[in-house]
Amino acid sequence: MINRATNTFSIRELTAKAHLGYIGASFPEFGGSVSKQAAAFARFNIFNVNEAQSLGKPYFMTLTVQAGKEITEFPNEPLVTIYSQKTIVETPTVGEERKGTVKEFISTEDYQIDIKGIIMGSGTYPAEEVKSLNELYNKNEALDVVGNLFFDLFNIQRIVLTSIKFDDMMGQQELQKYTITAVSDQDFFAELNERNNFLKG
Repeated sequence: MINRATNTFSIRELTAKAHLGYIGASFPEFGGSVSKQAAAFARFNIFNVNEAQSLGKPYFMTLTVQAGKEITEFPNEPLVTIYSQKTIVETPTVGEERKGTVKEFISTEDYQIDIKGIIMGSGTYPAEEVKSLNELYNKNEALDVVGNLFFDLFNIQRIVLTSIKFDDMMGQQELQKYTITAVSDQDFFAELNERNNFLKG
């Protein structure tokens, strides 16, 4: 049974141990613009938003999305990881003295996003909360990310949920572990403007 007086740290500890086996960092929240927040992070020696380690590293955070007028917050500050990769077409070089490949085409794919969390019931299995999360997944549309600094760092304004998984937690009847994967979704006109700007040099 779970003590309902469980504090924030123990919820995070439970989430991290269930998904990762260790405690992840909490992404800092400061008011103001990204540049002001970067200065604040550097001043307090908490986190430098310009460090490459921010990509691919899991952070606890409040994550809220919006579909139409409906706003949904993922339960209990899940662990969120954002990562990406490039598509590169390589052609082997010819000749005994030449080694390596020629990179003919390079493109950056959509950002991949992992959302790992715990849903907590109140004395019983959290059926309604699980149903609500599954209904969010079943929306066949892009979801707007609401006020999230971490996503703003990578210019991710919208995401599409691509998979959902509910894992068993033996001996924990009030808890349900979930894993959701998503991809970033950039507006078509934004992509077109970026392409036109690139062609203009």
